[in-house]
Amino acid sequence: MPNRRELLVLAAMGAGVPAVFAQEFRMPRVELDFDPAARFATFKTYRWKDGPFTGDNPKAQASIVWYTERDLEAKGLRKAAEGPVDLLVRYYAKASKSLKGIPAQGENILPGGNGSLTTSVDFQQVAEGTMILDLYRASDGKLVWRAGTTWAAFDPDQLDSEVERAVRLLMTKYPPPPRTATP
Repeated sequence: MPNRRELLVLAAMGAGVPAVFAQEFRMPRVELDFDPAARFATFKTYRWKDGPFTGDNPKAQASIVWYTERDLEAKGLRKAAEGPVDLLVRYYAKASKSLKGIPAQGENILPGGNGSLTTSVDFQQVAEGTMILDLYRASDGKLVWRAGTTWAAFDPDQLDSEVERAVRLLMTKYPPPPRTATP
């Protein structure tokens, strides 16, 4: 008859999870909100809503603007320096560090131990990045599209590629899918 530890290992293996490396892997999610009445196909031009950018990290800001503009162009939108535009673009971004606890369970195998399960928590310092892109209809200033994401393991040495991935992930949601009317 298998003991408790062997049953846990067998259950993890049966679920397709290696017992030694049983760890949660999560892809960044995109939170999306948009105005279902907006006619996204009619939007052709844009301008940044807040003008010149100032802040703590000019390199991050330059990367966000660069990749956002490239992806908007790839979606068929053209940046206009003057005159009327269809959309105004704004972003919010931050990076933060915090402690994260990862729980683990194991069998007490110390000499004199009673073979019971023990729980421990491994604390690690993690960094997270958060980015939100907003598109406002220029004619009335109404927010018509917003996408946001948060991802772990923000690496300051890889800032440009982290920003590129975040912007690309958000822009996969533009234009939004048409919402169907519910009966």
